[in-house]
Amino acid sequence: MPADAADRSDPATGSTTGTGPLAILAGAGELPKVIADEVARTGRPIFAVEVDGETDCDLSAYPRTRLPIGAAGRLKTVLMEHGCRDVLMAGSFRRPRFSEIEWNMGTVRALSSIMRLKVGGDDAVVNGVVHIFESEGFRIVGPREVVPRLVAPQGTIGRLRPGKKARSDIALGLSAIGRMGPLDIGQAVIVLAGRIVAVEAAEGTDSMIARCAQLRDNGRIAAPPPSGVLVKAMKPGQELRLDMPVVGLDTVRGAAAAGLEGIAIEAGKVLLPRIEEVGAAADDAGLFIVGVDLGDRTGRPE
Repeated sequence: MPADAADRSDPATGSTTGTGPLAILAGAGELPKVIADEVARTGRPIFAVEVDGETDCDLSAYPRTRLPIGAAGRLKTVLMEHGCRDVLMAGSFRRPRFSEIEWNMGTVRALSSIMRLKVGGDDAVVNGVVHIFESEGFRIVGPREVVPRLVAPQGTIGRLRPGKKARSDIALGLSAIGRMGPLDIGQAVIVLAGRIVAVEAAEGTDSMIARCAQLRDNGRIAAPPPSGVLVKAMKPGQELRLDMPVVGLDTVRGAAAAGLEGIAIEAGKVLLPRIEEVGAAADDAGLFIVGVDLGDRTGRPE
């Protein structure tokens, strides 16, 4: 759905400012609050929707409501009552169980779309959610539109830079993610000495990193730490408005605990909230973090 003609871009931040409040559907983690605070600084009103069993950050500074995960009909009514046309989803969500869906005429009309959310991988779910919202007259917006300052820049973040071997591993990791994309597998891999030792699937990046630490502990990874690179990037064709990859402080801490050498992320396609804190944590842990252009398969930062 095209943006409203009255939408405008803030020249200071590059963020898109709409004509009404931005509705933030808040999942688990700190990201919903980080985004809400950043958007609020641009002067745009926020209306937060806390989801039972999911939202765990403090959004009490903003007008808000709390709904069950399956209350699609009530959600539409609440958003309309508060004048929200633009909707941003942030944080992690689980798939609702069929028994949790509140049925009314609106959900009956959307039954075929709702049923499609139960089948397929993350991409299928995300595309289905976008279709449901936009068919009801809302506009799904992504972090790149409203909080571009939180998107990873190109180049090194912190003091350390990847060496030649690490750059080769980064290039391999980016290539692997590009090949995995059509299969809707994951957004991240861990590469060590030209070998992919871990691939992200349904468990998520942090759990994949923890699994890599276990592999090192039990001797399946013989190389001494620090070694190995976490590479995280957008899957080809990924819907970034609802499913933008994220790297944060927990990722840095997990990578350090797993004995990795560094983290490479796709510049412009991965969220890096609290970038100053992330860079400082990486420096303290002796890790490099670098934003890489996916078109540059050498893994070489600017």
